[in-house]
Amino acid sequence: MILYESKFLQINFEKENDCFVQFWKKSPKCYSKLKEEFVEFIGLYEKYRPSKTLWLQQNFQLPINLETHLWIEENVNIPCVNFGNEKVAFVVGKDVLVHLSVMNYFEEDNSVIHPLHFATENEARQWLNGNRDYSKNNTRIKILFEGVDEEGNSIIKIKRPSQDITSTLLSIGHVIEENDFIKSNISKYSKLTKREKEIMVIFSRGFRQQEVADKLFISIETLRTHWKNIKKKLNIKSIADVSKYVNAFDMK
Repeated sequence: MILYESKFLQINFEKENDCFVQFWKKSPKCYSKLKEEFVEFIGLYEKYRPSKTLWLQQNFQLPINLETHLWIEENVNIPCVNFGNEKVAFVVGKDVLVHLSVMNYFEEDNSVIHPLHFATENEARQWLNGNRDYSKNNTRIKILFEGVDEEGNSIIKIKRPSQDITSTLLSIGHVIEENDFIKSNISKYSKLTKREKEIMVIFSRGFRQQEVADKLFISIETLRTHWKNIKKKLNIKSIADVSKYVNAFDMK
């Protein structure tokens, strides 16, 4: 049964499955329009109170920023749980980076709901209806070079079981984030001396200052001078920042 339809969103209520199904016919281009659609959604959710929700994101192309995530949490997610929602599933959209922006907030455990993400609608429905358990597995990923398109862009295909779509997307997101970090900080990293890099690696392993000094056979005063220089060159303040550099630049 179709409950609502605009040029962007269609909301169906499947009474037999106790499920709302949202299909993005066309992606909103701005956050104000997105919020308008969510207001319609939550109004209907309060009226019908289904226990399950399925979001078909194939055509969705609006990256979700933190401010919008927070608005959705307060005005959509929390009310949905209060109105009886128990399970939420997303079918991944064509724009992988946009879907990553949708996933990130949930993956950091910032939300009252904990959705799963699927490659196909069939898999999502099987999980929502309790017909299949999608536990994580460690199947190896295959990356294939498919050639070059008409615009000169390389085409890379990633092959992995569809039930691993969440892990696959998060892995891609991590690679992109790390690559951006490297590009933004390569000039700072190049200013480090060999000794400063050694100190950073040892710090990243959880050793205290005196332990680091002992391992390098230098005085604590010398170590503190190196640490001061490292912080100044990289504009960092904590060991967590050190670990980020060590991991991104493969200093281990």
